[in-house]
Amino acid sequence: MERIADNERPGVVTRALFKLGQRMFGKVPTPERLMARRLPLMLGLGSFYLIIEWFSRTERQLRALLNLQVASLYGVPY
Repeated sequence: MERIADNERPGVVTRALFKLGQRMFGKVPTPERLMARRLPLMLGLGSFYLIIEWFSRTERQLRALLNLQVASLYGVPY
């Protein structure tokens, strides 16, 4: 399988979002690095996930367990 190269020279907005992802998860998540190649996509999906995190009625720990369960169902690392 061909490897997708990281964005060599991310812009100011992308670097700020990378810093945020690193602070939240300890390292920049892979989906965020992939979406950085298309800034409108990154901003749109990032806003969507931010709204889910801030305004969701589901507890934070339960959402983390659900993410882990879905990842294990599809056989992908979380």
